[in-house]
Amino acid sequence: MVCRQQFALQLIRDIYAGKRILNIDETWLGMSDFRRRKWRTAGTTNSVPKLQILPRVSMIAGLDTDGKLYLSLLQANSNAKIMEIYF
Repeated sequence: MVCRQQFALQLIRDIYAGKRILNIDETWLGMSDFRRRKWRTAGTTNSVPKLQILPRVSMIAGLDTDGKLYLSLLQANSNAKIMEIYF
């Protein structure tokens, strides 16, 4: 709790000093096929043999103290190079 208070006080000082603070977060949206049933012919099982993994969408979002939003959507895993391109 003390660390949060010290951070908040420093953040307020930096904002009043005219510094731009950028808060960035990264997440991904996994798209999987969760169907449990399928059309079947008589005499066969009604289960799906494999979980089908579909493409994954990575999202990087940033919001600064001026109210500007920075957004990146891509269909790949993000790594250090992706973050460099984002910055």
